Amino acid sequence: MVDSAGNSKAESASKKPQKVTPMLEQYQRIKSQYPDAILFYRMGDFYEMFFEDALEAAPLLEVQLTARDKNAENPIPMCGIPHHAAQNYIQKLLAHGKKIAICEQLESPSAAKGVVKRDVIRVVTPALVGDPEMVSEENRHLLVALQETSDKGLEACLLDLFSGELLCGETQDLRRLEDTLLQYDPKEFLIAPELLTNSWFLRIRKHFNGSAFTERGEYFEKHGAHGAVLRYIEETQKVKSLDYLKAPAPLFSTLGMALDSTTISTLEIFKTGKGSWEGPTLFNTVNFTQTPMGRRLLKEWLATPLLDKASVEARFDVVGAFISDAAKSASLTAELRYVRDLERLTSKAALNLAQPRDLVAIREILKRIPAIKRTLHSFPSKLARAIHDKLDPLESLTEKLEKALLDEAPLSFRDGGIFRDTYSDEIAELRSLAHDAKSTIAAMEMREKDATSIPSLKIKFNKVFGYTIEVTKTHLGRVPKHYIRKQTISTGERYVTEELKEFEQKVLSAETKLQAIEEALFLELRKDTASLASALLENAHQLATLDVLLSFATAAKVHDWIRPTLKKDWDLNIEEGRHPVVETLLEKGKFVPNSVQFDDSARTLILTGPNMSGKSTIMRQVALISLMAQAGSFVPAKSAALPLVDAIYTRIGSSDDLAGGRSTFMVEMTEMARILRQATQNSLILVDEIGRGTSTYDGLSLAWSLIEFMHNQVRAKTLFATHFHEVTSLEQHAPGIKNMNVLVEKWEGEIVFLHKLAPGICNRSYGIEVAALASLPQPVLVRAREILGHLESQSQRNTRNRSDALQMHQNQMTFFE
Repeated sequence: MVDSAGNSKAESASKKPQKVTPMLEQYQRIKSQYPDAILFYRMGDFYEMFFEDALEAAPLLEVQLTARDKNAENPIPMCGIPHHAAQNYIQKLLAHGKKIAICEQLESPSAAKGVVKRDVIRVVTPALVGDPEMVSEENRHLLVALQETSDKGLEACLLDLFSGELLCGETQDLRRLEDTLLQYDPKEFLIAPELLTNSWFLRIRKHFNGSAFTERGEYFEKHGAHGAVLRYIEETQKVKSLDYLKAPAPLFSTLGMALDSTTISTLEIFKTGKGSWEGPTLFNTVNFTQTPMGRRLLKEWLATPLLDKASVEARFDVVGAFISDAAKSASLTAELRYVRDLERLTSKAALNLAQPRDLVAIREILKRIPAIKRTLHSFPSKLARAIHDKLDPLESLTEKLEKALLDEAPLSFRDGGIFRDTYSDEIAELRSLAHDAKSTIAAMEMREKDATSIPSLKIKFNKVFGYTIEVTKTHLGRVPKHYIRKQTISTGERYVTEELKEFEQKVLSAETKLQAIEEALFLELRKDTASLASALLENAHQLATLDVLLSFATAAKVHDWIRPTLKKDWDLNIEEGRHPVVETLLEKGKFVPNSVQFDDSARTLILTGPNMSGKSTIMRQVALISLMAQAGSFVPAKSAALPLVDAIYTRIGSSDDLAGGRSTFMVEMTEMARILRQATQNSLILVDEIGRGTSTYDGLSLAWSLIEFMHNQVRAKTLFATHFHEVTSLEQHAPGIKNMNVLVEKWEGEIVFLHKLAPGICNRSYGIEVAALASLPQPVLVRAREILGHLESQSQRNTRNRSDALQMHQNQMTFFE
């Protein structure tokens, strides 16, 4: 038999009781303060993990699980990682939703009396990573705090630790909150205890199974979700000041176009239909940004297009000006190309994590701002002037960093070599002593060679034994008596002399003092930088805004996009519009443009046409053109006169919700119900093939009724694609409903998709012809044609009865009016 540690019964009987050492007592005391985190306990050059942490972490980190005191009755499980590679291992644990408490040595082991002082300096969590280099520069890592409100709604507060942004709000519309969370995709949830039994939260938690969840009831008691976020940061990041955080902004803002998660997915704004960030998406098509912060801001602009006409026009003005002055635009782009992630560099300084290279990077960014301002000054547009005025070179900080820091700064401030000699007389003097040491050692070596007649004698230095005199075996007989033997090596012996020991002490004392001075000066410089965090973050935002506007200008030039006209009325007119993404996948000039118009005579467009004819592409391009325009981008069209759309709703494609136990048809009906509740007359609705998941007559009846309700009650701009050709008769009885079809021709027995939208009806679905294009076996196609002929003849016999029923319905169309 074996015990839980894998030892035989006989071996276990011979084990000695485990004695807890002072070091392990310290470990257990610190670990008890962070029960939900894996404790990285610093021991020399390693972070060690013990007990349950070791058992949990070893397989996740793919390191060997071993034991401390293997001969004890209960060996203590342990594993370890090199401290210099800690970031890679932390990332692995974060990917599994774990938290890591970083416990450092607070004093030198040589100076310690008893156990080395240790404490946790910060807790790394999936949202509060601290060091931006450990996460993707493209995406935000957000924390959200959630608690129930007294009126059975929910309060939420979102935090981006890197940008200092806080978004807070309350709502009783839980679907809206769900869409907001899906859009922002928080990496960590901080929750009040009542949510553990909240049915809504338990359901949506399944969508975020890669995120971490922490219950902290006491955090919410005094100041709600906002206060919980602040307290969580203070306790995990060990910072005394959070002054760099911005004042909370509304989470549920009404200033932007409403785009729910379904619409964002359907329009492939950020991810392809297969769920990939790479590939043909709207973001990748318009993205010509130069900076990480610009790329993040571009995602924000595409996710929340504006509803204010003046603000959109201001963006258009700058984009147009950049297109008109290609030389100056290229100059601005060139400057941005060398701008690193100022937003995240600033947060590192504010969180006391910045290293010398980070401050050098901040300095180099600030040095570029005057040139950017000079170029921007020549652009007359209002927004360009606003960016110019808000950019601040922070001359005092720039000058201080320039005087202080060497261009080639070390990775860590503990490595030394941070400051210029001219920054401090004391640093210059100590460095001179260290530099002179090389020449002093060289002179001493030559003198000893002459004195001993040992030509191969060398004076060397290593971290363990310090300075030593090396003598090879062949010359050991010539070693003077005053040489003190230090170590035997394979090639000979190492010695020291009193003179060499005194010199080493002098040099090491200087180096220790130099390191202490540089560390103190650097911490002061970092504190000075952090004190200007708000101004630095404002610079980061203005540079990101400039970057996105330049990206829009570049995209417009590359893809031949035009400035749309924004209208105050309801009508929409797109002349020869193109799908911005699909067009890039085809040879230049191969994409077939289409015009779409909404006005009093065409408030609802019913689209018919076979599969693969391009109905969905046309619908999506109308939505994307509206979205792009309100984000501030030019659009792919010959001309576009657009109203401001308050929301885009889509019901395109089909999928089951197996986890929720909902069929395709149920998903369709649930989404349509929400659209009917939320859409307004200023919304844009896209519906494709509704009602296919049930019987033909059920589907036809629902499609008909939905068109009526959207047309007469919601009164939004609606594109409704369908294979139920019967609904096209609504055009004759309801003013404002217009039939459109995507043209198809037959050529030598085969269909040719023209991808051209035109008024009228497509009376055939061409399903068998499309099946032939998919290379179905010929016998299947022949039999299908036979069955189709039989069904069509039966249908003709039933036409009169069916027409009577439809006529009766059309006479009753005032139901929704």
